[in-house]
Amino acid sequence: MLTTSLPQITASLPVQIPIGTATLRGRLALRQNARGLVIVANGDGDHLYDESNTYVARQLCGAGFATLVVDLLTPNEAAEDAETSALRFHQGLLASRLVKVAQWALSAAMFSGLEIGLFASGLCAGAALAAASVSSSVRAVVCRGARVDLVVPQLHRVRGQVLLGVGDRDTARLSASRGAYWLLPDSARLLVVPNATHFLDDAVALDQVVDESEEWFERTLGGQQVSRAVLSPLLVTSFN
Repeated sequence: MLTTSLPQITASLPVQIPIGTATLRGRLALRQNARGLVIVANGDGDHLYDESNTYVARQLCGAGFATLVVDLLTPNEAAEDAETSALRFHQGLLASRLVKVAQWALSAAMFSGLEIGLFASGLCAGAALAAASVSSSVRAVVCRGARVDLVVPQLHRVRGQVLLGVGDRDTARLSASRGAYWLLPDSARLLVVPNATHFLDDAVALDQVVDESEEWFERTLGGQQVSRAVLSPLLVTSFN
């Protein structure tokens, strides 16, 4: 993991992203000379994933990537999902929102020249794979404990380069991930983390995921150096 000579953060602030009739909330960390933009997806319904995703985003930002942590469900939808658990399994909804978030980023001048990667966990990781099967804008995907069983029909159409991370103690997802690996493009890689469960959130396992994610995005997001010193107030707005 990179720990020295890190670029300075240009801005870290909350953003609102219009998605049709919905508005998604996120937090953007923007850097000068960013290596690429990594969209980190929340919406699995499990706060443990959300908390560790925030840690992953912070580490990726420290390694020189712009990051956008985004909640794929609105606050009202999240409250509904807390009671029913229905929306977190709606892979079509989550995938379509990830595609639209990527489109929003591509249209923003502040991200001009940056290639896009996705980082997602659990159910959101399945949605990220589905998004990469329909969007040529997604150059790379890192999945942590992905529910690949929910998106098997889409796997052979995935266009981005995929790193599947799974704990060796999560026998169900390990088996599913091994099967999914053979359906993905030849560039895909399967990372089996020793002594880890499906959350991959203990300190050792999570840091291994971070290290591998940094290396994966470094190799797949082009490495184009783009200076981003000014934020557009038309595209980045604070929460009310």
